[in-house]
Amino acid sequence: MRAWRGLLVGLVVAMMVAGGTVASAQKEPGKEHDPFKSLGLSDDQRGKLETLTGQRKTTLTAGQQKVAEIRQKLVGLLSDKKASDKDIDKAADQLAKADREVLLAEIKFHKAMRQLLTQEQLTILSKGGK
Repeated sequence: MRAWRGLLVGLVVAMMVAGGTVASAQKEPGKEHDPFKSLGLSDDQRGKLETLTGQRKTTLTAGQQKVAEIRQKLVGLLSDKKASDKDIDKAADQLAKADREVLLAEIKFHKAMRQLLTQEQLTILSKGGK
């Protein structure tokens, strides 16, 4: 019993830390730094990049919301003595699937950027835009 309680507390703390990291990484709207400013983008590249980043933002926001909801459900199940192991495992599987979808969306964005930018621009971007 004590081991389960310790595991539950550890899991809840880890989830809170992960959620806090995501929240602290978000900036105030309108004050975001333009990481593409120093790349010397053409008008065509700029337009395509704005479309890509808009799609990415929409997809990731929805994905992260889904992850947060499933995580909250999982924490609720873990803290409910009446919850079955089957329900807990199902929620954990749903969380893993949602996390994977977010990761794949992020990778899709970066692959599209690779097609849009030149090697020189990619190198500058990988060095923080300097």
